[in-house]
Amino acid sequence: MNTIITVGIIISLVLGIAGFVASNNFIVGGIILALSIIYFLVIAKPMFTKYCIKINRFHLCFHFINSFIVSLSIRNSINSAFDSSYELMPEDFHKEIENIEALKLEEKFDVINKYFRFHAFSLFLNLINIYEENGGNILEMSRHLLEELRMTEEYISSCESINKKKIMEFVILWILTLGIMVFMRFALSEFFNKMSSQLFYPIGIFAILLFCLITIHMAISKMTKLKIKGWNDHEKIK
Repeated sequence: MNTIITVGIIISLVLGIAGFVASNNFIVGGIILALSIIYFLVIAKPMFTKYCIKINRFHLCFHFINSFIVSLSIRNSINSAFDSSYELMPEDFHKEIENIEALKLEEKFDVINKYFRFHAFSLFLNLINIYEENGGNILEMSRHLLEELRMTEEYISSCESINKKKIMEFVILWILTLGIMVFMRFALSEFFNKMSSQLFYPIGIFAILLFCLITIHMAISKMTKLKIKGWNDHEKIK
């Protein structure tokens, strides 16, 4: 999350400096700088935090389910498959899911289900219940579930790739816009001196930069609203 804060501060400084240079007004630059920093710390950072948690948890969910099914197909024991899959999970997962060793298997699954919260994990639990009652070939039984998980992984990768392209386009567009504003400030100095004395000019510069900040928010909102079945973006993350 430190990267998000760093990028936010850099963007805030760029907008603040551009506001001052283009308007020759400390108040315009200062207000834009303050608004930008507040936005990135109070609004953008939590949005990116939730987005990263959601993506990371789905990767963990896929890893756990895949490991469990492979282990179950070899060991033919749900308890052994759980222990094996749990041990293979990364350290971050173990820090979040602690002190479950003394719980019954059903309670362990319930704790992990509340942690992941994805529809796919609920389907996985239903599949395990069916296997426990009726037996069968777990690899064949889980084929459609694993296919759905892989499709979701591909969907996430595709969205991340598209987001990177959109970010580049967005950055280039606004760099050109801000560059033109600053260039006009120095290239047309006589015209600028006349315009800057008018009240509407600094207000206009402020409005342009505020619009830039609004478009940044719209872009971040669209980037971070990745739909995965079962995950509620408005639910508090534990």
